[in-house]
Amino acid sequence: MLARAIQLFLFVVLSFNQLDAAQTLYICREDGIRYTSISRSGTPVAWDWRFQGGDIPTSILQNPPVVSYPVAGVFNTYVTTTFDNGQRFEDTFIIVVKDWPLPAFNLSNDTGFCNGDAFTLTLNAINYPDAVYEWSNGAITPSININQAGIYWVNVYIKAGNRNCDSVYKEMTVTENPKPTVNLGNDRLMCQNQIINIDAGAGNNLSYLWTPMGQTTRIINVSLPGIYRARVTNQFNCFAEDEIELVDSCPHYIFIPNAVSPNQDGLNDIFNKVWNFTPKEFVFRIYNRWGEMLFESFDKTLGWDCNYQDKPVQQDIYVYQIDYLDTDDKWYNFRGTFYIVR
Repeated sequence: MLARAIQLFLFVVLSFNQLDAAQTLYICREDGIRYTSISRSGTPVAWDWRFQGGDIPTSILQNPPVVSYPVAGVFNTYVTTTFDNGQRFEDTFIIVVKDWPLPAFNLSNDTGFCNGDAFTLTLNAINYPDAVYEWSNGAITPSININQAGIYWVNVYIKAGNRNCDSVYKEMTVTENPKPTVNLGNDRLMCQNQIINIDAGAGNNLSYLWTPMGQTTRIINVSLPGIYRARVTNQFNCFAEDEIELVDSCPHYIFIPNAVSPNQDGLNDIFNKVWNFTPKEFVFRIYNRWGEMLFESFDKTLGWDCNYQDKPVQQDIYVYQIDYLDTDDKWYNFRGTFYIVR
């Protein structure tokens, strides 16, 4: 703050030979002006002052009391001077009163960005009438965009002529933070149901997220081929990612019996398939010789108990159909017949 912080006025002595008529004077709100009338020719005998915006509206003194301006704005001061020879002169002065104090404002909190990432941060100062801006990078606008680490500051001023009515200083620090590292290794071959450990790597203050299963541990155990991706995030919220593909290298086979004997002896009572892999998607259907569907299942483990509508079907030849999406993202179809023996 300026002198007003201890409740003092800045007294501007305004006289005719210091400020010509129709000239402009810039002051801060609550500043005071000490007007004085100086003779031009002859002897002045009367004065009529009118102070727009001043705390004193009028005066008939040659040297009026100090006039302060409690409200910002643009005002005119008029004075009519009468001389002993009968002449009268009217002078006009423009008084521009700048407002203050500046409202408080905040830059963004100290922040950081991740090494190698592109970023743009906008720093906004207060948007205030007649404010003058001075940024650490030389900008004079209410806001700036930055894209590198450093300490950034802004000084915001309210100026009246060459003096400051008020100023506010703010700064923030932008840091460049390191990223973690993650390396899942080269793609690997595997067989289904073989257990493979994948390690995203150790480190301090790290968190983990795996796709597609959503695990949050450093190491995961997988038994199916596919692409696995790990995202590792550090305490600065910077992350790195890597992926590995486990390629199914073992032949797939499906064994489907050609007969079933549902006699409740615990042997061969359920018609089911046996396979050495787990498809991504699956549908298993049974039809009778007339094309009527008797059974449908999307459960990879479920077989048919040779019942239809809760009743045993008769001894006969039936048709099975298996459609599945394999780990190579291709659909396969198996279709054949089998015999129910009763």
